[in-house]
Amino acid sequence: MSTQIHDCKFNLDKLTKVFIGDANWDIYADDNGKLYSIGKAERRGSDGANMDTWFGDRDHIRRLIDKGYFNDTPTDAGLELLSGLHSSIVTPSKGKPFHILRFA
Repeated sequence: MSTQIHDCKFNLDKLTKVFIGDANWDIYADDNGKLYSIGKAERRGSDGANMDTWFGDRDHIRRLIDKGYFNDTPTDAGLELLSGLHSSIVTPSKGKPFHILRFA
């Protein structure tokens, strides 16, 4: 059972949870694809609205994943947000192989 967030800085009625964070925040998206980091209800404390901030967009998530900095669990809406994301292995003539994440 999820706990209601009463002091959110953003209108949660207009946001959809796209990633379940493994720490203090979950990631929400609006209809325009902007992402917001919203503090989890059980972690908010007395000034919880200060936990809420703009987080970027799906390209920001892609860059974080590419660098190994993002491991939140996607919801169905999160999977839809990232649809088209794929990885390419590039092997330059001089150097070691690396991968590139991009949206199709």
